[in-house]
Amino acid sequence: MTERDSSKTRSLDPVVVEALISMTERVYPRRGPRLRDRFRRYRGMVDSSARSHAISIFNHLTHAGYEFPPFLVRRWAMTNGWRTRDAQLLDDYAAGVLAGVRYHYQDSAGRHSMKEWQRHAEGKKPWIDPGRLE
Repeated sequence: MTERDSSKTRSLDPVVVEALISMTERVYPRRGPRLRDRFRRYRGMVDSSARSHAISIFNHLTHAGYEFPPFLVRRWAMTNGWRTRDAQLLDDYAAGVLAGVRYHYQDSAGRHSMKEWQRHAEGKKPWIDPGRLE
């Protein structure tokens, strides 16, 4: 039986945070002018394009060797304004990709996305888990 080190700070790499920010922009896009955006609603993680983007992002991060514990992904999403249901679905997709589930998806992130996330994350500090959310 292994002991858990509770003194170890849980954090997400800045590149992972940049990828999650791009995911946030996909799921919760900024709303445009009122007349043009009158009937538009937020997609949420139930939308197929948001689902594909999440799986695409997690696959890119996995192939590049970045670690992203699913519970930290969910906590990051919750602290950054995501709905509880959407944050849980994001956690589920992260866990599925890490477990090796082969999802059917379209690579919406693109092949150059990793370089862009690394460029945006340059010089930034890791995101530190604030602890239990209430």
